[in-house]
Amino acid sequence: MNQLYKITISIGLLLLPILRSWAQEDIRFSNFSYNRLFYNPAYAGSSRFMEAVLAYRNQWVDVEGSPETAVLSIQAPVNYTNFGLGAVVYNNRFGIQKDNAVFFNYAYHLQVSLEGTLSMGIQAGFINKQINWTELRTYDPNFPSPNDPAFPDQDISTWVPNFGIGFYYYTPKYYLGFSAPRLLSNDQPDTEGFSENMKFKFKNTVCYLGAGATFPLSPEFEFKPSVLIVSSYSGATTAMANFDIVHKSGVSIGMGYRTDDSWAGIIGYQLSQKLRFSYSYEKYFGKYRSKGFTNHEIILNYNLSLKKSKITSPRYF
Repeated sequence: MNQLYKITISIGLLLLPILRSWAQEDIRFSNFSYNRLFYNPAYAGSSRFMEAVLAYRNQWVDVEGSPETAVLSIQAPVNYTNFGLGAVVYNNRFGIQKDNAVFFNYAYHLQVSLEGTLSMGIQAGFINKQINWTELRTYDPNFPSPNDPAFPDQDISTWVPNFGIGFYYYTPKYYLGFSAPRLLSNDQPDTEGFSENMKFKFKNTVCYLGAGATFPLSPEFEFKPSVLIVSSYSGATTAMANFDIVHKSGVSIGMGYRTDDSWAGIIGYQLSQKLRFSYSYEKYFGKYRSKGFTNHEIILNYNLSLKKSKITSPRYF
């Protein structure tokens, strides 16, 4: 009964901030718990092994020009030190817009209690912002594409710097993190390239607040709830909550909810000591459900021990 009480309280705390949340901004993943370096630079080095993550998300399937995102990240602790290093590379496409980015991460880990560690991280890198105007099809019969004067007749590509910060507190049983991984808004370029709208602005900065816990239900099963709250400087906020049941065999099954009335089914499997696979099927059930928005997501996690004498084992936090 005591364990059930803890689980109930945990679910309530995770759902509480969702009740007043709305909107969605920035790149998102349903299965965010297995792609944490993308959201928080302080995660670098928090595991006892090197971790590589390959994530792909196809949003709004069958909608032309719908968002597609691919992320590759790698992080590891540096032996005999209190810091970790990491790197994140991503490609994000949406219509004729495309972003390619590379970021490098540094995190310092401070033991603050017997089981708890506080990590403080920073990241810095560059984003290549592109608008491929020549791929745009116009439908004005007076100006056959691509000769419509309302649109530029050349593609635009600009490299812009960005940086971010993060804090990550973790124990063997739970974690809590706050981050702003891309502090600068870096708006899309215009025909002049790095012009007025490309100046450093914080108005669209996106912040993330994440938390998760693990509860043993029996010798064979664990319950792992997690939440990610996304908030921008402009005031738009959204929240995602996942609830996973994990079997000792490595099989996991769960569900997720996002405050735009999207639900997700999540399955995962520990293919080996080093490799884990997870898949998410997400469906929109909101006001415009007739549009049938569907999202697919695949994440691969590869863990490699940094010491030959150590055995790599799956780790949630």
